[in-house]
Amino acid sequence: MFTYAWYGALVVAVLLAGWLWRRLNDRTYMYYGAYVAAIVVMSLTDHGLGWWLHEHWGEKFVYINNFLHLPYAVFYLLFVIHYFNVRKLSPGWTRFHRYLLWAYGGALIWLLFDFVTWSFTGSEWAILTCNLVNLLSSLVLAAIATHQDRPGAREFLFACFPLTLSGLVLVAQFLADSPHDGGPGLIAFRAGFIIHVMIFLIALSVRYRELRQHLH
Repeated sequence: MFTYAWYGALVVAVLLAGWLWRRLNDRTYMYYGAYVAAIVVMSLTDHGLGWWLHEHWGEKFVYINNFLHLPYAVFYLLFVIHYFNVRKLSPGWTRFHRYLLWAYGGALIWLLFDFVTWSFTGSEWAILTCNLVNLLSSLVLAAIATHQDRPGAREFLFACFPLTLSGLVLVAQFLADSPHDGGPGLIAFRAGFIIHVMIFLIALSVRYRELRQHLH
C-alpha cells in the first residue's frame, strides 16, 4: 500500500508541475517535474527495473544505481536556482551553484572511469558529498530568503526540512553499510519525500496564483 501511495504522489506531482509549466512557460516548474520524475526512475531500481539491470549488467549494476543519483540532484539544483531567481538576485549564490554543477560534472566523469575500469575509487562518495552540499545549501538559501521575506521562501524551507531529515537517515544507513533496497532508512526517506513533495505542490500552486494575479 505504501509503495502505491509513494508512486501515486510522485506521478501527481509530475503531472501538476507539467501543467503549471505549460500554463506559465516557467522553467521552474519544468525542473521541479524533472526532479520528481528522476526520483521515480531511481525508485524503480528497487523493483522491476533493478532486477532487469542486474540481469543484464551483473555487478556493474551498482555503477548504474550510483549514476541514477545524479539526474534528480542536478534537476533539484536547477529548480532551486530558478525558484529563487538566483541569477538575478544573488550573484554570490550564482557562482556557488556554478561550482556545484562543475562538481557534479567531475563526479560523473569519476563514475564513468569507475564503470569502464570496473574499479571502486570512491565515485559514490563524490556523488554523496555533492548531494549533501546541494541539499544543505538549499536550506541555507531558503533560510536567508525567508529572512528577506521573499515570496515562497517560507514554504520552500518547510518543504526542505522533511527531505533533509529523511535524507540524513538514508545517508546514515549508507554509512553503516546497511542494505539500500529496504529497511528504516528507505521507508523514512520515502515518507519524508512525500511530505516534501506535497508541501512543494502547495508552494508552487500559491506561486502560480500570485503570478496570475500579477499578470492581471
